Amino acid sequence: MTHNTIRRTTAAALAAAALLAGVAACSDKTDDPNVTLTSTEEPAFGGPDGTATAKTPDEQARAQALAKVNDYYALLGSVEADPAASTDAISTVAADPVLSGQVGNITLRRSQGITSTGAITVVNSSVSDLEVPVDENGKPRTEPAWVHVQACTDISGWENKYQDGTSAMKPDRGQFESTAITVRNPEWPDANGWRVTSQTVEKVPSCG
Repeated sequence: MTHNTIRRTTAAALAAAALLAGVAACSDKTDDPNVTLTSTEEPAFGGPDGTATAKTPDEQARAQALAKVNDYYALLGSVEADPAASTDAISTVAADPVLSGQVGNITLRRSQGITSTGAITVVNSSVSDLEVPVDENGKPRTEPAWVHVQACTDISGWENKYQDGTSAMKPDRGQFESTAITVRNPEWPDANGWRVTSQTVEKVPSCG
């Protein structure tokens, strides 16, 4: 029985007619806490719950990973903004080493009386690479999968503040960040298995 793995760069994926846009990211390596999908005409396959879907495994993994990145930053923002919110929920969107890092960062800021206000704006994001196991019929095979996401965000609207209202942010933090993110799914093709596991941030002059 032949086994295959879908692995493509963004250029190859575009050549296959999977166009992606959409969710977002920032990074825990700074002071900040951190689809549109065009389906092809390829045959449908059964999802994890047995339901049919018009998306190929490649398209499904891309959409799920980008959605998880979006959920990741939304959840971090809500936990940061509420000092009473449990950090346990972060495990639903992240895995180590990102999970431990974010919980540690939030715990430290809370001990200093720091909370967050505002929001991070996603300017653009895309999938740069992925590895999605499929069988000889092109259906998802139960093996770990991963997706690399590149995102650019506007962080100027997000603020860390002390209890007296003064900013806890570095004055030179800049406005835009480009972040390379890895999203892994050890339970592929279960859509609930995706977790952010790494992210590397770089300050950039713009997201253009």
